[in-house]
Amino acid sequence: MFFASCDNALDKDPLNLPSTGTFLENENQIKLAIVGMHSPLYLLYDQIPFTLYFDLASDIGADRDVNPEQLFHTANAGNLKSLWTYMYQGISRCNFILDNIDRAKNKVSEDKLNMYRAEVKVLRAYYYHVLVSMFGGVPLIDHVQSLDDAYVARESQEKVVDFIISSCEDAAPYLSATNQPNTMAITKGFAWAIIARTALYNSRWQVAINACQNIMKLEGTEYIIDPSYENLTKIVGKTSKEIIWAIQFNQDDKTQLIPKRYYSRLAGGYCNKLPVQSLVDSYECTDGLPIDKSPLYDPQHPWNNRDPRLGYTVALPGTVYMGYQFETNKDSLKCWNYNVTPAVRVNNLDATHTYATFSGYCWKKYVDSAEYRSDGASSINAIVFRYAEILLTYAEAKIELNQIDETVYSAINKVRGRVNMPLISEGKNQDELRKIIRKERKYEFAGEGTRLFDVRRWKIAEKVMNGPCYGRVPKGYPSAAPKIDDFGNPDYTNFVDKDKFGIKLGQRYFDPSKHYLSPIPYAEIQVNANLIQNPGY
Repeated sequence: MFFASCDNALDKDPLNLPSTGTFLENENQIKLAIVGMHSPLYLLYDQIPFTLYFDLASDIGADRDVNPEQLFHTANAGNLKSLWTYMYQGISRCNFILDNIDRAKNKVSEDKLNMYRAEVKVLRAYYYHVLVSMFGGVPLIDHVQSLDDAYVARESQEKVVDFIISSCEDAAPYLSATNQPNTMAITKGFAWAIIARTALYNSRWQVAINACQNIMKLEGTEYIIDPSYENLTKIVGKTSKEIIWAIQFNQDDKTQLIPKRYYSRLAGGYCNKLPVQSLVDSYECTDGLPIDKSPLYDPQHPWNNRDPRLGYTVALPGTVYMGYQFETNKDSLKCWNYNVTPAVRVNNLDATHTYATFSGYCWKKYVDSAEYRSDGASSINAIVFRYAEILLTYAEAKIELNQIDETVYSAINKVRGRVNMPLISEGKNQDELRKIIRKERKYEFAGEGTRLFDVRRWKIAEKVMNGPCYGRVPKGYPSAAPKIDDFGNPDYTNFVDKDKFGIKLGQRYFDPSKHYLSPIPYAEIQVNANLIQNPGY
C-alpha cells in the first residue's frame, strides 16, 4: 500500500501550473508560450533597450561612464554576457515550442499550427541575427538540448547566416502580410527585413535585394515613408506604418528609462548617454554639401542650414529642449524656462553642473515632452526595423552589384526627400553612390542602433573609432569646419581648433586585428570547452 500510494502521488502533474510534459496541448498554451519567447527582447543596458545601445559603442555616441571597448570588446564585459545569455534564452524558448507544438495537433488546425511555427522560426532567426552580427559564428542549436548534448561547438558564420535566411524564407508564406506596427506581430515584412539586414551585413547582395523587393511591393498599403521623420521615435510614431517591427513598451506593463539617461540636467536627466561632435559635424548643409565645402556653413552658427535630421536627432545648443533653453556654452550662466507662463530665467545647469552633458549635446530621439514623467519611465517603442532601412538596403545592395538604375536613385531620394534634402541626380558611378549611401545611413539611423555594425562591416572602424572623442567647443565656436571625408566622417587630425574641443569623453581605441568581432564571453568559454574564442582575445 505504501509503495502504491507513493507511486500514484509522484506521477501527478502540477494542478495549478502547466507541466513541461503536457505544455502546448492547446491553443491558449501555444499563445502563452509565444508571449514568453518574446521576453528576452526586454534586455536593457542601463535601462536602455539593447538594440539602441549599440550606437553608444560606435563613433557617433558615447556612454559618459565607460569607453566603447569596455562595452563590447572585452571578454569579461557584462553587456556581452547578458546579450549571449538573453539571446540563447530566447532561442531555447523557441526550440521548446517547435519541438512540442504537435501536442496540440488534435485541437488546433494545421493552418494555425503552421502560422505559429512560422512566427517562432522568425523570432529565433532574429535572435541568431543579433548573435552572428556581434560574434560571428556561434553555436547553432535548433532543438531542446539534453545534458549530454549541451556543450555545442561554434558553427561557421556562413552556416548560421544560411540558417537565418532559410528559416525566414520557409516561414514567410505562412505569415500575415498586414503591417501591425504597435503590436509586435510577426509578419512577412518582419521575416523579410531580417533576411535583408542579415544578407546586407554578410555581402549577399542579391538575397538582400530580393527580400527588400518583397517589402517594397507593399509600399503604400502596408509600408510608407512617414511624412514626419521627427515623430517616428515619439509616442505618436508608435503606430506609423513606416515601422516594420519594434519592441513594445507601455506605461501599464513594460517601460524603459531612456529619458532619464538622455535628458539634460535642467530637464531632470543624467545626460550620460550622448551624441558626440563627430556625429554633429558629419551632417550636410541644406545644399547637400559637407560643412567643409558648403558656402552655407557658418562656424559662428554651426548648426544653422543643416540637414533637418540633425536637429531631429540631436538637441543642439540654442534650441528649446524639454521646455528649457538648451545652451551648453560655459559662459551661459542663466537660461529660460519655458515650462511656466510667463517664462522665467533660471540657473543654467546645462552649462554649470559638473555632470552636465560632456559633449555639449543630448539625444532627441526617444524622448518626448508629451509623456514627461518625473521618474523617467517611457513607453516609446524601440524600433528594430523601419521601411527607410529597406529602401537604403536595397540601394546599397544594388550599388555593390553595380546594378545601378533608376530604382536606386528612387530609393535613396524617397528617404532624402522626406526631409527636403536635395535629391541625388542620376549619372553617378558605383564609387560615388557607395559614398552617398554610407553617408545616408549615418544621417538617417543615428541613435537607432545600426552604426556599430555598419562601421564594422565597412571596415572603417579602425579609422573612425581611434583617437580622442570630442565634444563641442566649451566656450565660443570653432573658427572653421574640420575636414569631412568622402564618407561623411570628420577628420580632426590637422583641425586648427581641435585643442579647443571638449575632451572629457576620453580616448577611443579600436584594434583592427580583433575588434571587428566581439569576444565570446569569458564565462561561456570556461563552461564549454568546445567553444573557440575569436582571434586576439
